Amino acid sequence: MVKVIINADDLGMSEAFNYGVIKSMKEGLVSSTSIMVNLPTAEHARDLIKKELPEAFVGLHTNFVLGKPCEKPENIPNLVDAAGNFLGSKEYKTGERHFVYEEVKKETIAQMERFKQLFGAYPEHIEGHSAMDENVGQAFYEIALEYGVHASMFGGAQVPDLAGYLRTTFDGTPDYMKILDRGVHVEDFTTDRFGLLSGSAEAVIELHFHPGYVDQFILDHSTLTIPRCRDLDTLCRPELKNWFEEKGIERISFGDLRTAPPK
Repeated sequence: MVKVIINADDLGMSEAFNYGVIKSMKEGLVSSTSIMVNLPTAEHARDLIKKELPEAFVGLHTNFVLGKPCEKPENIPNLVDAAGNFLGSKEYKTGERHFVYEEVKKETIAQMERFKQLFGAYPEHIEGHSAMDENVGQAFYEIALEYGVHASMFGGAQVPDLAGYLRTTFDGTPDYMKILDRGVHVEDFTTDRFGLLSGSAEAVIELHFHPGYVDQFILDHSTLTIPRCRDLDTLCRPELKNWFEEKGIERISFGDLRTAPPK
């Protein structure tokens, strides 16, 4: 049986979006979520999760491009502007700017500490938001080893698999990114664009979407707007839930990847 993680990225981005993520987990196919702890509505997200889905898996959606950092700005000068806000993702995505390894490591650890303040323990899983590169991937790998957590390294860093965890596969091809940019459709699953039917029985396929509602904060701060609503609608569709059941596809969370107890 192929296993799939369907993750709702960007929890904590805004109040409206938080409500959508909760709906995607309660009524849809989302099996885990990851939170942006540096944003003002992170506490709202935490409170919703604790009230509505206390057993839900929540990882850290490490964010270097939106809002204010958790680390002191003077310790991460290449990540912030003169006002102490993160620089936007555009320059990173065009290749004009690169992340500094030491700084993203400091900020990731600071966000892990903030996560601990919110939830009482360090996250069991970390990943990146929007813009990443090899330095981010390397920092995540080192932190994963140091803290005994799982990390998804999307930035292209050439690092070994994490010992003690099932290996996941992630489709970062332009075709997948195009789907994210327009919002996912039921047909993307039923025509097997994600390889859920063609994968091996040992495979764990990692899929990230952005299911939620849109409000003024997202309209002002994100280029991804309407596709978030489309993701939410699609992942809650009864026909898609029936398709998953008929095909025997098992949905798991990042918390199910550990194969050995932590050291």
